[in-house]
Amino acid sequence: MAQEKKLGLQTSIGGGLDARFALIREAEEIGYTSLWVAEVSGPDAFVSLTALALNTKKAELATGVIPIQIRTPGAMAMGFLTINELSGGRAIAGLGVSSPVIVERWHGASYRKPVTAMRECVTIMRQLFTEGRSKFEGEVYKSDFRLGMRITAPRPPKIYLAGLNAPMLRLAGETADGVLMNYSPPEAIAPMVNHIHEGAKSAGRDPSAVDVGIYIRMCITDQEDEAVDSFRRELAGYAFVDSYNKMFARYGLAAEFDEVRRLWKEGKRDEAAKAISEASCRKIAVFGKPQAGLDFVARFRAAGVTHPVVFPIGPAATSARDYPNTMHALAGA
Repeated sequence: MAQEKKLGLQTSIGGGLDARFALIREAEEIGYTSLWVAEVSGPDAFVSLTALALNTKKAELATGVIPIQIRTPGAMAMGFLTINELSGGRAIAGLGVSSPVIVERWHGASYRKPVTAMRECVTIMRQLFTEGRSKFEGEVYKSDFRLGMRITAPRPPKIYLAGLNAPMLRLAGETADGVLMNYSPPEAIAPMVNHIHEGAKSAGRDPSAVDVGIYIRMCITDQEDEAVDSFRRELAGYAFVDSYNKMFARYGLAAEFDEVRRLWKEGKRDEAAKAISEASCRKIAVFGKPQAGLDFVARFRAAGVTHPVVFPIGPAATSARDYPNTMHALAGA
C-alpha cells in the first residue's frame, strides 16, 4: 500500500480565534496532513495544540518544536499523552534543544550536554508513552515515575527531533519517529538525510521508517521586496545562535553572519540585517508566485524530504493576507 503523501502547515498565526480556527479547519480540508505549533516566548505550545485537537478531526498535531530543558521529560510526556487522548492518537512530540540564551538566560535551566540530554529525554518519554512507567538514571536526567492516566488512543504520540547538524540528525535516526529540519536549501538536504540514515542503520532500524520533515519558509505575494526584507530581519536574529551558525556556514553564509554580528555589536542594528543578501534569503525561502512555492517543495521532496511543512512568512502588517494566500497556493504540494 502506498504511503500517504504528507504535507504540514505551520499554524502560529495572529487574528481572532474564530477566524484562526476556521482557517485551520480549512487547511485540514484542503489536504494538509499535519499542523505544527512553534514555541519560543509564547504562546504555550501545549495549550495551542489542545485547542487544535478540539477544532480538527484528522491532521496530526505537532510541536515544532519545544525546548526539552524547560519542562521535565515526565511533564512533557503527560502533556503529549493528554493531547493524544483528546485528538484520538494524532500527537507528535516535536522536541529540540533550543539555545543557551533561551534555556539559561530566559528560563534559568541548564543547557549542558544537549545531545546526551536529548537521548535521555527521548528514552524517558518513550518509556512513559509505551509502558506508562519510567525508571531511568542517566547523566542529565533521572526518572522514577508511573503514569496515573487511562490510555485509550490507538497509538502513542510520535517523537520528532529538531536536527540541524550531524550529531542530532544521527540521534534522530537512532531513536525518533521523525526529524524536523529548518532554514536549509534543497541542495543541502541529501547529506543531512544521509546522517539520519546512518543513525538508523547503527541502531538496526530501517532508515525509511524515519520521517524526514523540514520547515519550508515562503510568502506567496506580489510584494516580494517587502517579504524579503522581513525575512532578512528574521534571519539576522540567528547570527547569535551557535548551532545555526554552524549550519549556515555550510551554506556559504558565514561572512554575512559575521557582518551581522559586527554591526549589531557596534549598535547598528538596523544595518545589521542588511548584511544578509537577497540571494541568501532566496536560497532558503521562496517569495512570489504560487508556482515558485510548488517547485521549491518539489525540490525538497526530490532530495529526500518525506514531510515538507509549509511555513508562511512575510511582514506582520500583511500576514492576514499573505498567510491564507500561501496556505491555499501550496495545498497539495
